[in-house]
Amino acid sequence: MDQKTGRSMPGPTRRRLLVAGCAAGGAAVAGGLAVHYRAPRPVVWHKIVPDGRVRRLVLSWPSSNRLLFAVARDRFFGPYNLEVSLVDGARTGRSTIADVVEGRAVGAAAPVLTWLDRFRLGTIPVHLACGLQSGAFRLLVRRGVKGTRLESVAGMRIAVTDPDMADRLFFSVMMRRKGIDPETAVHWVTLGPGQVEAAARAGEIDAVAAHDPLAWRWLHLPDSPFFELVNSTTGHYGERTNLALGLSDTLLRGDPVGAASLVMALRAASGWIKAHPDQAAGLMGTVADGMESGQVLAMLRHETLGISPVGSDLRVQVSQYVDEMKLLGRVPDTVGSAAYARRLCVNVLEADESGALAIPAAGPA
Repeated sequence: MDQKTGRSMPGPTRRRLLVAGCAAGGAAVAGGLAVHYRAPRPVVWHKIVPDGRVRRLVLSWPSSNRLLFAVARDRFFGPYNLEVSLVDGARTGRSTIADVVEGRAVGAAAPVLTWLDRFRLGTIPVHLACGLQSGAFRLLVRRGVKGTRLESVAGMRIAVTDPDMADRLFFSVMMRRKGIDPETAVHWVTLGPGQVEAAARAGEIDAVAAHDPLAWRWLHLPDSPFFELVNSTTGHYGERTNLALGLSDTLLRGDPVGAASLVMALRAASGWIKAHPDQAAGLMGTVADGMESGQVLAMLRHETLGISPVGSDLRVQVSQYVDEMKLLGRVPDTVGSAAYARRLCVNVLEADESGALAIPAAGPA
C-alpha cells in the first residue's frame, strides 16, 4: 500500500525477481530453482606454432614475378617442413585465383585489386591470409608525347598486356582521383608483351601500363622509347601490399597449422629479400627472363621491400583498396569498406583453444 496515494502497489513479477536476483548476487530464484547467470566465456586466442609435420602443398603463382616464391623455396619452406610446388603453366592473377577456387591449388597469389574484382562476382571459398610484396605498377609514356602529369593521359592510347590485369585497374583508380573517366577518356589497347616495344617505336601507342619486372625492362631498354610518368612506389601506395595470398577454406579449416606455416615461410622470405636484395637479385636471375642480376638489384632498390601484412594490418590495407574499387563503381558505395575487409581476410597466425581459426563469412557487409 502506497502511504501517500492509498493505492495498492503491484506485486513483484517474475521478471522483477530475476532482474533483482541477478543484480544482487548473479543468481535468480524461480519456483525454488536457483538459476545462475554467467557472462559468456571470452575466446582466448593463442599463437600457432609449427608442429614439425611435413606437408605437401600446391600453390598457384603469377608467372610475371616469382622472386618471392623462389626465395621461399630456396631458403624457408624446408625449415617449416613444407614441400611446395606450383601449378604448371603460365599464370596471371585471374588464373591463379581460378586454380584455388577450382581445387587445383590450396592457395594463390594475386594482386589485391584482382582478388577484389573476383570477390565482387560472387562468394568463393577463399580468404586472404597475408600480403606478399608491394611490387610496382608503372605507367610508361612514349617519348615525344606531350605531358608530364597524369592529367595529360586523356585521349592517349594506353597498352596493356591483358585487359583483366591489375595494371589497368590501378591506373584507372589514379585517373579517377584526377577526375578522368578511365573508360571513356583513354583508349585501352591490348598487346602481347612482345609487341609493345615495336608498337611504341612505330607510334601506334602512346603509353603502356604494366608492372615490374616487365615495366622495368621496357623502361631501361637501350634507347628506350619510354619515360616514366607515374608509378606505385611512392607515397602511401609504396607502403601497401600489391600481391596477396589467398588460401582455400578447406585448408584453413582442415589444417590451420599448415596454413600458418606457409604464411610464416612466405613472410620470412619477404623479410629476407629486404635484408639481402643483392642475394635476392641473384636468385631472380633464374626467374626473370632477359634481366641480369645487376638490373634486378637496381629494380629492387626502386621498390619498397618487406611488405607482408597479416591480421589487422592486412585488413586495413584491403579496406583502402575497397575504397578505391568504389571509385571505379566495382564495389557499391553502400558497402562498408572496413566490414567488407574483415569478411575477406583471416588471421592464420592465431587460433582459439581448440586450434581453430576464426574464418569470417564471405561476402560484402
